Amino acid sequence: MKTNLLNMRNIDFSIRKEGKWLWKNLAICLAVLLIFAILSFGIASARTAGQSHVYYSLEARNNADRLIKVIDDADSYVYFAIYYFTKSSIADALIRAKHRGVNVIGIMDREASMNANASILGRLKTANVTVLTQRHPEGIMHVKALVTEGAYASGSYNWTDGANNVNDEVLEIGTNESVRKQYLAIIEKLLATNSDKSELLTLKSSEGKSPVIKSIGDGDYDYTEAIDHVGEKATVSGTVTKVFTSKSGTVFFDFCEDFATCPFSAVIFASDVTKFQDLTQYERKLSITGLIKSYQGKAEIILSSPEQIR
Repeated sequence: MKTNLLNMRNIDFSIRKEGKWLWKNLAICLAVLLIFAILSFGIASARTAGQSHVYYSLEARNNADRLIKVIDDADSYVYFAIYYFTKSSIADALIRAKHRGVNVIGIMDREASMNANASILGRLKTANVTVLTQRHPEGIMHVKALVTEGAYASGSYNWTDGANNVNDEVLEIGTNESVRKQYLAIIEKLLATNSDKSELLTLKSSEGKSPVIKSIGDGDYDYTEAIDHVGEKATVSGTVTKVFTSKSGTVFFDFCEDFATCPFSAVIFASDVTKFQDLTQYERKLSITGLIKSYQGKAEIILSSPEQIR
């Protein structure tokens, strides 16, 4: 009897000992799994959040090199919008990207394209890099940003030697996906609203879609319809019956024999007339692109560049 009781006590002790061992190891396993889950969540969150760094130009004077690295790392596309662009090394990086099959498309300010940026713009176009110029006559294209399928760069930093070595400038470069997509949407919109309808551009987005970049406007209207679309950026078509120059030097494209009753006209202010050379060449059927405005109850588009006419 004593032997049986002893055996039972031994068995009970063994079971309790075994149970404690199991619970102890189970607790360790659960702790390990919890730590692993936390680390995994942290890694996933870090990947989603990405990173961003803000660089002050005069600390290292190498913002151009940082921007070039973003361009060199691109595999699918590089879209950019820049006000002043005279830095040759950045142009070289864009051309390299184009040569390795990256879709490179950009936009520059209208006036800067004809002056400070003219040399770089010529180089890029010779290398078949698509660069649009701002088409709307109001204001300037002052954005300074670049986006690829994996990163973005933006700040006060123009792409010039002065901005790189002399000026107080900031450049933010990051991989945060939410911010990157916001820059992508802005630059795609800039490209869409400043492209010509006769030259549709296809952009490859990070989601694998291929949205077609449309023209500057929401529509293509006959000159008789323009008055119904005041406030839109659009293309208006018709036959110019006469190009008239006023005493003040302002030029009017008349789309009717009787300009006084015509619902639409195009206007070139005297300060821009020299850009258009021989004005008689426009006495034909034209499509004019720009912001439709209302003046004395009639529709008009102000022309500041020959690129608005086709």
